[in-house]
Amino acid sequence: MDYDFVKRSRRQLVRIGYLANGFGATVVTISMLWLAPSIATAELNSITTRTLPAFALYLLFALPLGHFLYRRAIAPIERWVIAVKPPTDADRLSVLSYPRRWATDAFWIWAGGAAFFTALNSSENAFAAVGGGIVIVLGALTACSLQYVLVEKALRPIAALTLAGSLPTRRDYPGVRSRLVLAWVLTTGIPLAGIVVLSAAALISGVDTGRILVAVLFLALTGLSVGLASVALAGATVSAPLRALRDALARVEDGDFSARVPVDDATEAGFLQAGFNRMTRGLSEREQLHEALGVYVDPSLAERVINEGLNLSGEEINLTVLFMDVRNFTSYAEDATPQQVVARLNDLYGHVVPVLLRHRGHANKFIGDGLLAVFGAPERVNDHAECAVAAALEIVALVESNYGEKLRVGVGINSGPVVAGTIGGGGRLDFTVIGDTVNTASRVESATKTTGDDVLITEATFRLLHEPDDYWSERPEIDLKGKQKQVRLYGPSREPLDRSVQRHGG
Repeated sequence: MDYDFVKRSRRQLVRIGYLANGFGATVVTISMLWLAPSIATAELNSITTRTLPAFALYLLFALPLGHFLYRRAIAPIERWVIAVKPPTDADRLSVLSYPRRWATDAFWIWAGGAAFFTALNSSENAFAAVGGGIVIVLGALTACSLQYVLVEKALRPIAALTLAGSLPTRRDYPGVRSRLVLAWVLTTGIPLAGIVVLSAAALISGVDTGRILVAVLFLALTGLSVGLASVALAGATVSAPLRALRDALARVEDGDFSARVPVDDATEAGFLQAGFNRMTRGLSEREQLHEALGVYVDPSLAERVINEGLNLSGEEINLTVLFMDVRNFTSYAEDATPQQVVARLNDLYGHVVPVLLRHRGHANKFIGDGLLAVFGAPERVNDHAECAVAAALEIVALVESNYGEKLRVGVGINSGPVVAGTIGGGGRLDFTVIGDTVNTASRVESATKTTGDDVLITEATFRLLHEPDDYWSERPEIDLKGKQKQVRLYGPSREPLDRSVQRHGG
């Protein structure tokens, strides 16, 4: 916001002052001079002759005073807007309390006019003078309440700027309920009170019924028109934020967590606006966390961490573990730059990881040129062995198709009980699987270098396959490093891998 905005706001506020006070003055003048049922014609002419010049004289005093009070109250707000600096709590209170201060200053000017005209006319007709003073006060309340509503609406852009950071800690301004009640009392209740006063005065003085009816009709029409406009404006201060919230909520339901609403009200509606923004910021942060976790860990694990927290307690389950390693990668890395090595591995894993996910596997660890994948955790998979074998065969076929003789992988698979959960300390945790099943799978992968197979599975995995037909054949006994017991291994028969992928694929 700049100085041009300040000038536009200043002109708008001046127009509000002239409009509302002019309307109030018109109503009071008509009520006092033409609709007063308790004043005789001769006295009315005398009061009129005396009042009109005095009214013009009082305007010469009231207008400069009103302008001075207006400038004194708005000056700090304008300085803050032009400075474009973060609002303090005092700045927020200045903006939020300004409509009430405006209406209060205007009322005291009106009250001074009521006292002045009552004293001026008391010598002519004390009863009429007091009645006129009451009419002026009622007109003042109507005009000032209308100004309160209009000024508050005009300052909403500035209020939104001050409330962008936070709501003020103090609450010395009316809430939604108070505003609606105030709008009705001061714009509808007061004209009705005027009708009661005029009717009571007529009954006491016994004047012409026709003049009473004209006065009552005028006040009733005034109350209907002004009351409707004021209540509509006051209702808009509630309905407009709710409509904005409804539209923003629809965006959130569609997955747009960047939806925000301007906080331009310090009532309950403003707290609702601020609360909605805090909620969407939290949802946005949660979505960003979900996306970040989805990049660094398996999406299913990311979802579980978000839902259950970081402390995923260890549990013993049966699953299948897959180890994959790149053949002769050490010699390749000797002749390549680090950037080329990283690029090659990222390209390889860019093909491999989607295959694992497609077969409901979890890429648990990237160990340089090796990979540990788990089938059966964190997502429970009953046919985890079938899924792991199908993924391994597809990976080997995919590597051969994309890299040919330039790159070859070996895959070892084993099934059995493990403990799955978080492990670590010092603020660093990792979700992994631990147990002899994992160690054996790693040794089986190493054994592929001896047998020359691209894929080897253990007997534990072989027995879990639903159709372990003649595609798999047992390999000669091999001593696995660190294993005292012999582990029976099976490799694919010498058949094309594309047929195996078709038979065992996901």
